[in-house]
Amino acid sequence: MISHKLVLELKQILEEDYGAKLSLEEVYEIGSSWISFVELLVKIEQKQICKKQS
Repeated sequence: MISHKLVLELKQILEEDYGAKLSLEEVYEIGSSWISFVELLVKIEQKQICKKQS
């Protein structure tokens, strides 16, 4: 779960760097998706490390 503070920071970054005027709900969805994606990448990497150690 992404905190409200991080949603606001992400919203500011998207507005300043990309000119994207998004609602808080849209920014929350983007942030949550990014977190899920990174979590998936970490799980994949951990599985690969475990296979190499076996």
